[in-house]
Amino acid sequence: MKTKIIKLVKQGSKYLNALEVDIKKFVFEDRVKLNCFYCLRYNKNWSCPPKIPNLNYEKIMNGYDNAILVYCSMPYQSDKEFIVIRRESTNLLHKTLLKLEKVLWENNYPLAVSFIGGSCKLCKDGCDKEKCRHPGLRRIPLEGAGMNVVKTVKVCTGMNITFPPKGKLNRYGLLLW
Repeated sequence: MKTKIIKLVKQGSKYLNALEVDIKKFVFEDRVKLNCFYCLRYNKNWSCPPKIPNLNYEKIMNGYDNAILVYCSMPYQSDKEFIVIRRESTNLLHKTLLKLEKVLWENNYPLAVSFIGGSCKLCKDGCDKEKCRHPGLRRIPLEGAGMNVVKTVKVCTGMNITFPPKGKLNRYGLLLW
């Protein structure tokens, strides 16, 4: 199943790739969730803190047997283009993860779940103030779950994430089953 999932990701877009990763190497830190508090969208996005369940995400993730890191890498040339790529990369990754969850569900993995990279951007005009417009499609960001994505990606893949991004925006998501 892992090979099939990775193949599906690579077929989905030239910007997508995937790697099997070791769940035991994931790095969780409370200080990552503190950064959510300082985000301009804090308490406005239905898939981010403080509007997500207060669960032990590290324990939840450690209950799974399989993990695939799905990542999107999109080039950009200007600040204006960066804004567009930011939304496009997030949504490409998010929608790909949802499709992969469906494939797993259809193959008798009913508890398959994914975590997105960065906040949900499915709604072009932002989240509704009263309720989520897509509650069945929203997914929690890795950062919102307390994962230090920079350290986790380095430990699991050897890839370095640096800030600010220059000329290429990378988004990382996770599929578990």
